[in-house]
Amino acid sequence: MHYRYLTLEQRDTLEAEIRARSASEPALQRALRQLHQPDYGVCIECGKDIAFVRLAGDPEALHCADCARLPVTRRQ
Repeated sequence: MHYRYLTLEQRDTLEAEIRARSASEPALQRALRQLHQPDYGVCIECGKDIAFVRLAGDPEALHCADCARLPVTRRQ
């Protein structure tokens, strides 16, 4: 299993961003659970780390910038 290590400051920043963006309590809880998973910040397509700046812009991002640029049909 891949472990993405974020600093405490980065996790705090992402948690604040998630709390500010969440429209409902269930969505908030789901996003916070995701943030605290060991593989948070790892692209589900290629397994590379997702850049912190990308996560700060979209804390629920599942793909790195390279994979996000690929057409959906090429990701499969």
